[in-house]
Amino acid sequence: MGRRSINTTKSGKYMNPTDQARKEARKKELKKNKRQRQLVRAAVLKGKDPLQLIQEMEKIDNMEYNVLQPSPLNEKVLKDKRRKLRETLDRVLKMYIKEDPEKWEELKRAEAEYEKRRSTMATYSEAVRHAQQVQVDEIPLPIRENQENMLALGITSQIPLPDMTLLIPPTSILRKKSAYSPPRNKVP
Repeated sequence: MGRRSINTTKSGKYMNPTDQARKEARKKELKKNKRQRQLVRAAVLKGKDPLQLIQEMEKIDNMEYNVLQPSPLNEKVLKDKRRKLRETLDRVLKMYIKEDPEKWEELKRAEAEYEKRRSTMATYSEAVRHAQQVQVDEIPLPIRENQENMLALGITSQIPLPDMTLLIPPTSILRKKSAYSPPRNKVP
């Protein structure tokens, strides 16, 4: 994409010197304004506290995933707010990558912890909502059958144990028997 000459219009016509000067001044003004806007945005980002942004996102999550009371705001509004806070946090983190890498690592850890808490909260909330939708009559109950099947299910108190008096003590593992020695029978 080439640069357009200052002394011609878009259609290629020659401009008079007054219009040329006005066009050049306007171009310089726009460039200066762009730099000022960038500086203002950077100053605003420096003023933002990333931990505060994470706390605000947690408040939004608590509103959305609270199972005891419904959210006072619409789900779309909450997602929009979270998205804006997330974008701001990402811009702040980008700034910290360049200026303070140690602080950036700390903030990344805090963000990872937040994401972990958010995912557990979301799964818990989803499980509770799913459980609330299930009808009690739809839950299958176990069918009680005869006693033989009950024994097979693992009721260990009804299993007979062998008599403890007939047990033979094991031979010592430290002494080795000779192949020529007579067998020992120790019965108490």
